[in-house]
Amino acid sequence: MAKKYYAVKEGFDPLRKAEVRDLVLESWDECLKYVKGVKGAKYKSFKSREEAEEYLSGAQENIRKDRGDYPVDCLHVYVDGSYSVENEKYAYAFVAVRDDVIVHIQNGISKDNSKKQLRQIAGELEAACMAALYACSTGEKKVAIFHDYAGIYHHAVGTWERKDASSKEYFETMNRLMDEKGLEIVFVKTDGHSGDIYNEIADNFAKLPLGLRLNTAVDKHLKEHRLKVDSEELWEKLREIVKLSSLANVEITGE
Repeated sequence: MAKKYYAVKEGFDPLRKAEVRDLVLESWDECLKYVKGVKGAKYKSFKSREEAEEYLSGAQENIRKDRGDYPVDCLHVYVDGSYSVENEKYAYAFVAVRDDVIVHIQNGISKDNSKKQLRQIAGELEAACMAALYACSTGEKKVAIFHDYAGIYHHAVGTWERKDASSKEYFETMNRLMDEKGLEIVFVKTDGHSGDIYNEIADNFAKLPLGLRLNTAVDKHLKEHRLKVDSEELWEKLREIVKLSSLANVEITGE
């Protein structure tokens, strides 16, 4: 197994009862001493000491500090989840965008109600996993995942305690993709229903399989703005969540 280095940006030393910052460690057990159960702990694993030190210096910071602090030169994926109280099922959706052109839309519904206690959070976690898997399947080396549930970031990097099977499975999946597949994930926290068109589209596609009432934000947006998709198939898919008249402002950029 390849050697790993663990960078602890913020943690806590229970023996000294003091905060620890900017440590590079060479074993998971050593790292765990400073981050297990520590609320707000920040840490990440790397394949080299140099990468770990870059992370601590801020060169590889993977969560934005303000609205403009995220990469524009990679695939952007907007994720969302929803839940139906009536049938006790959740659904997920994500919208993949490159250079302001929608290149993929995907959604799905849970097969049973075994995760009903998590409600829409189960959908949020599955959406992020499916988005990361999609990025890997298309050969991406870097992806920005836009999410409104903070646990998408915290459960992936381990700063929140994983108390249920879903969060543990999510942590394992995301770390496998980041470590084994070499996928760099930039987590971008957004506010739900903030007017971002891609976030609103993801919200509607997460509601769609559950038969929930869709938001009207996408139709309102298309009254005054154009939207780009890269295929006729995606144009047709948008018909599931918007009025036919709104599609006049959806441009197909591909062949």
